[in-house]
Amino acid sequence: MVDEIAVGEAVPVPRCTWCSAPLPSESEATCPSCGATLIEETEKQVPGVTAIDAEAIIRGKADRPRSRSRLMSWISGEYEDEEKPAPPGSLAPPPLEVRREMLRLELAAQVANLQAEAGAMAAEAAIESGEPVDLSAIEPVAPEGSAEVAEPAADEETPRGAEPAG
Repeated sequence: MVDEIAVGEAVPVPRCTWCSAPLPSESEATCPSCGATLIEETEKQVPGVTAIDAEAIIRGKADRPRSRSRLMSWISGEYEDEEKPAPPGSLAPPPLEVRREMLRLELAAQVANLQAEAGAMAAEAAIESGEPVDLSAIEPVAPEGSAEVAEPAADEETPRGAEPAG
């Protein structure tokens, strides 16, 4: 909606679009206050910014052949099916040693989870009963066949109900 200027109202003063200072006239090329260019005398064409550089577009398309990804080719229907058989042995199950190691790692992870759960349950029980937490009673158990052996440190006490090592 256009506001109509009523009779007797003052005409709005032209202002600089950058600093909002009043201008002497609307035809000022630069702002007397901030020096900003208000009206450009010539239109500058900057290729790629204010104008399209057609030559660069033509050079870019002519230089390289059209290549498509396999997915885009498949979607557009221009997909050439290049079925190659899998190399022998690539789909075979892993060797027995690898399967044993995978099983050992899985069991070790389950033992670690159960030990952490037991520690959390012991801590919760100690908090509820108000007794101090004795986590030395829960000793980590090394999985079978591993080089790590859970031994208590020399300065630790023997847990209640356990016989001293010796």
